Amino acid sequence: MTDYAAQPLPDIRLTDHHLDILEQLDASNVELEKCISMPPAVYTSEDWFEFEKRAVWDREWVCVGHHGTIPNPGDYVSITMNEDPLLVQRKDDGGVRVMSAVCQHRGHVLGEEKGNAKVFTCPFHGWSYDATGKLVSAPEMDAHVSLKELQQKYCLATLRTEVWNGFIFVNMDGRAKPLAPRLKRLGKEIENHKLAEMGGIPTVDWGPSPWNWKFMHENAIEPHHTWYLHKGPHDFAPSRLATFAEWDDLDDGAIFHPTGFLKLDGNFTAAFSCLFPVIDGLTENERKRVMFACILPNLFFGCVPDGCFYYCILPQGANAMTIRVGFVYPKSTLRMDNFDIIFKTVVTGLETLNDQDTGANTSVHRGLRSRFAPRGRYAPKEATLPQFNRWLITRYKAYAGELERQKQKSKQAA
Repeated sequence: MTDYAAQPLPDIRLTDHHLDILEQLDASNVELEKCISMPPAVYTSEDWFEFEKRAVWDREWVCVGHHGTIPNPGDYVSITMNEDPLLVQRKDDGGVRVMSAVCQHRGHVLGEEKGNAKVFTCPFHGWSYDATGKLVSAPEMDAHVSLKELQQKYCLATLRTEVWNGFIFVNMDGRAKPLAPRLKRLGKEIENHKLAEMGGIPTVDWGPSPWNWKFMHENAIEPHHTWYLHKGPHDFAPSRLATFAEWDDLDDGAIFHPTGFLKLDGNFTAAFSCLFPVIDGLTENERKRVMFACILPNLFFGCVPDGCFYYCILPQGANAMTIRVGFVYPKSTLRMDNFDIIFKTVVTGLETLNDQDTGANTSVHRGLRSRFAPRGRYAPKEATLPQFNRWLITRYKAYAGELERQKQKSKQAA
């Protein structure tokens, strides 16, 4: 018996539109030398996004943050994943819990953006829930039903949760394979960064932005564009120093690649170098690179010599998304007297690159909505994109296959 809610979205019916897209995918799931980009409708169609929510977002592990942002018992942050408001909490025993933030009386959303709470009280009609989601108060309901009876039916749903290197993931349908065994290579690559031991600072949300969630990953994980779009701010980590990993279907939890620095301890700052102390225990090679990684569908991060920045990608349909931006550092760094002053310059460096990406991503999404939108060939430095396609297409086809089998069973039963 599980102690978490498993409530997948209701299945959809495969339409001719879905089938047309599915038939076009094979050309995007071949070796780099022959691969072409995905059909434009994969990025722009709201109907396809509804398919994706079930094929990918319900069935995979979705990142809701890093536990460094909730260091103390009772700390919580709020996040909305697609249309589900959630509370991400630090439990009294040091673990984490993720619950629905929807009051079970009339649907009001509970909690603030962040805080510390032992009880969540709905401001609409006063229903209250303890930190485990148990209903503890329902004012004036005793005229019709006792609190005990209500408690048997109403509580805040707790989601299946897994923590990897401090990053917190949830699985909506409760059936995903464990995540950590599918992250062996990446886990080894970033082991010395000790991300699980790091502390975090409050996140900020950038957006909403008018492009598809997948293109955010594609931009972030391919180094080909950096020599052109980011010429100047990215020159300390030139694309010629990027290397790539071979794809492994048995270790498919992440797409990643390192890019080397021209000098030791480079970073995405105005000085092009680390402004905080370097993490103890890093090798010289690790101090001369950034490790970029996507844990699909929604976590992107970059491990640099003094810490790690990360994006949680939050879709608002096919044509809009928000990035929740976070940073984690060794706790000794966070205790520095001048941390806040230095950190502002770190943010400015990342914002410079993001502003350039924002212009490019917005323009590409406009182009993808055109009848003349291309399915272009990939360059050698876009080697991560066929891997990204393969990850997605595998899941698209698995879900479509299930829908087809359900359809055949229904026909036979009739």
